[in-house]
Amino acid sequence: MSQFSSKLSERIFRDRIKAFVIIQIIFFTVYLIIAYYGLKDKSVNYFYIGLGQIILAGFWFLMGIEHILLKKNKISIFYFISSILFIYLAIQSYDLLNIKR
Repeated sequence: MSQFSSKLSERIFRDRIKAFVIIQIIFFTVYLIIAYYGLKDKSVNYFYIGLGQIILAGFWFLMGIEHILLKKNKISIFYFISSILFIYLAIQSYDLLNIKR
């Protein structure tokens, strides 16, 4: 079993920066928890959707930094644009909460 986990961790962390991968795994775990709470009811909860989108933006931003450090500049621009897009969507979701009807 330890041989399998060492091969898996070697494959995950090869050509990667370990700190960024660990933080991304933490972000992904938190995102799954928030997605569960956001989709638990039949009504749409914009707070959880906005918070999840901010976490996804942080995830994509960290991937962009990681790829810049790995000298993959072309794909890192895609990750930075994606993170800005997710932040914009989160702001739009939050603005839907503040509409007075």
